[in-house]
Order: sequence, then C-alpha cells, then structure tokens
Amino acid sequence: MMEDIKEHFVEYVALLIGMAVFVVLLVIYRFDKDALLIISGVGSAFYVAWGILHYVLRKRLTRTIVYEYVLFGILVFLLLFTVLSI
Repeated sequence: MMEDIKEHFVEYVALLIGMAVFVVLLVIYRFDKDALLIISGVGSAFYVAWGILHYVLRKRLTRTIVYEYVLFGILVFLLLFTVLSI
C-alpha cells in the first residue's frame, strides 16, 4: 500500500486537495442550500473523474471500475441531497 501511495503521490495529493476544498466550501456555504447542492454535485463529479483518471493512468480501467465510481458518486450525492432537502 505504501509503495502505491509513493508511486502515485501526485494523484493522491490532488484527491486530498479536492476533498479538502469540498469540505471548506461546505462549511463556508452551510446556510445556502442551493449552493450546497451544487457543491455536492461538483464534489461527487470530481471524485468520479479522479477515480476514472487514476485507473486510466495505470492502464487498468475496466467497465466495472467505471460503474463502481459512478454509482458511489451518485450514492454520495443522493445522500447529501436527501440531508439538504430536510
């Protein structure tokens, strides 16, 4: 696992920075539900794009991996959408 992180350090740093920006934006716009929905959608899309790009760079992308990232991104967005709609 550590070799994997060292080998793809830039990719994981990009994911960490993207998720940190996502959390900061959630905190900044915590009272604006419309902005939170947009931020949630963009954050989920970023995660899906990062995951697919990560496997493309490794030349190991399969249809199953794409389905996994897309479905997980949709699940997270729907959970945030449900929480924000209350």
